[in-house]
Amino acid sequence: MRSAPVTARLRTALNQADLLPLTPILHPDVHWSVHDSDRAGCHGRAEVLTRLAALHQHGGRVAMEETFTYPDAVVLGIGLSREGAPKRGRPQTVYTVFHLSGGLITRIHGHGDRYTALDAAYSASIHPHARPAPPATPAADTDTGGTADRRGAA
Repeated sequence: MRSAPVTARLRTALNQADLLPLTPILHPDVHWSVHDSDRAGCHGRAEVLTRLAALHQHGGRVAMEETFTYPDAVVLGIGLSREGAPKRGRPQTVYTVFHLSGGLITRIHGHGDRYTALDAAYSASIHPHARPAPPATPAADTDTGGTADRRGAA
């Protein structure tokens, strides 16, 4: 699945509060991290769907204010307003980047503003494999070509 259908599905699901259609486009090990340190991230389809559902709880209103589609990322500007909250100005807008790989959402990252979200999506699209890989650890019985720890060897 290309990024445009993912954008359409995200937009429809969040606007209608029907998140079940997102399940097939979420990678089983999807990870969501947030820009502020007050909230913890979440991991896996079920936790991500729960977090998305929380946007609609307690009478909240969710509106897609902006969408940006890149080859390997989708940016949503999501307007959030709470029921009973004072109607001062515009609703709070959060910018979220949905990173794609193989047509699935693999990472979700919340950003504090539009510009950092767009920069993250653009960078991911021009350098899709720039995310550092975790360091490989050789098995205990594997010779690492002379770099193994040789304590006690004279």
